[in-house]
Amino acid sequence: MMVRVAHTPKTHLGRVLVVDDDPAMRRLCARTLGHEGWDVVVVDGGKAALDHVAGPGAPFDCVVSDVHMPGMDGFALIAAIRRHDDDLPVLLMTGDPSLDGAVRAIDTGAVSYLSKPFDHETLAAAVARAARRHGVARMRRRASSEHDAHDAAERFDAALARSWMAFQPIFDVAAHRPFAYEALIRTDEESLKRADVLIATAERLGRIHDLGRTVRAAVARAAHAIPDDALIFVNVHGLELTDEDLFADSCALAPLAPRIVLEITERIGLDAVAGPARVAMLRRRGYRIAVDDLGAGYAALGALATLEPEVVKLDMSLIRDIDAHATKRRVVGAITTLCRELGSRVVAEGVETPSELAAVREVGIDLIQGFLLARPTREITIVPLL
Repeated sequence: MMVRVAHTPKTHLGRVLVVDDDPAMRRLCARTLGHEGWDVVVVDGGKAALDHVAGPGAPFDCVVSDVHMPGMDGFALIAAIRRHDDDLPVLLMTGDPSLDGAVRAIDTGAVSYLSKPFDHETLAAAVARAARRHGVARMRRRASSEHDAHDAAERFDAALARSWMAFQPIFDVAAHRPFAYEALIRTDEESLKRADVLIATAERLGRIHDLGRTVRAAVARAAHAIPDDALIFVNVHGLELTDEDLFADSCALAPLAPRIVLEITERIGLDAVAGPARVAMLRRRGYRIAVDDLGAGYAALGALATLEPEVVKLDMSLIRDIDAHATKRRVVGAITTLCRELGSRVVAEGVETPSELAAVREVGIDLIQGFLLARPTREITIVPLL
């Protein structure tokens, strides 16, 4: 079994593991990524890949793997990697793309599905995006280990005290109006300005309920500024389903329940907190339910059957460059059709270019959220569509 490490004199970006039984493809990936500035380790199969992922060496920022390999295919490799690292992004490559394969890749947890042959720029861009996501996950872990609990609690209290809500519209481009506004927590506490780090700190301190109650109160205070015909999306961490305040008459959002769409977020097994039963209780109180980040790897397609959401939000990893990738368009189109048959509306998140907007419209999505149309702002304003 051959292992080759490709070095490059360019600025070091991190480490990538390439897994493929085809020597020519291994050489191509090593040359392309090495030229970009990555240290590349290449192996010829899944077992060798696992030895490196679970070994004592420096961690990887991304894995690029073929789908069809003897002994262990790419899907099995992802499952095995997840037993060692929940965050390590895996990109799958295939010379025989299919809709079933693409959907399986998404449901298994692949962050991208590349069809061979692909150009150098496509591979380099996909690895860079995946590594950035992994960098955020590592930042969250560092936030949990570099500060003691007392310091973290003080900073968390300060973050809640200095928090405020930004709102980003979700447009119904067919109706030419805002369909909803998503509430996004922000804070002026410098050390916790990143929302992902703030949430990670709340998880570590066991204070997700405090964070959720702060968000709900802030949304209720701001609701009067949101047009009456628009819904309000509020993120709900899976652990909040154990907070009785969310289900109480005294909950800040209770009077607004018919206008509220609760987005179920974060990697938490819903069965562990009796998720479906708790979600049913929320519906009885008048709330609607959205599944967030479908396609990001941890929000599996099974959530559609488990939660029967009124709204499904597609992760931006599916939307990014969708205009340039036929497989993505087929996958997004298939998911949109399935959701429509199940009675769910679909939101395309992260739309940033006119070409991406045109592509998602072509596959039947009318609800659009992204920087192309509007960024999150503290002040709620009506902005014209393009």
